[in-house]
Amino acid sequence: MTMFNTNFNGTLPFSDLTVQIALAASTALSYTVPGDDAVLYRAEFTWPLNANVYVGYNTTATIAPAGAVTTSSNSSIELRPGVRYVRGGDVLSFISDALVSSAGLSLLQLPSQK
Repeated sequence: MTMFNTNFNGTLPFSDLTVQIALAASTALSYTVPGDDAVLYRAEFTWPLNANVYVGYNTTATIAPAGAVTTSSNSSIELRPGVRYVRGGDVLSFISDALVSSAGLSLLQLPSQK
């Protein structure tokens, strides 16, 4: 675990673990966060500006329906999340409607809350 603070204008250290992600169009890809549920991470997601990437948290990500449709659910699937907290053992699922060859996930381990 990297010890850090944000006293320097919000500056954070480099991540403890980085993941490079390449997605095929309309194909879900999953990643299990290392560790057990006592390990907490700050997860930062990155992808190209034009990429429509949906991320599922402990569920399989799906692409939003096409056409003039509005849907809602509590299944923890978000379009292009920025920064979130995750725990060891959580499963993140990624999907896009097009090829995405340069996405990433940075995990910064935080002090345990348990």
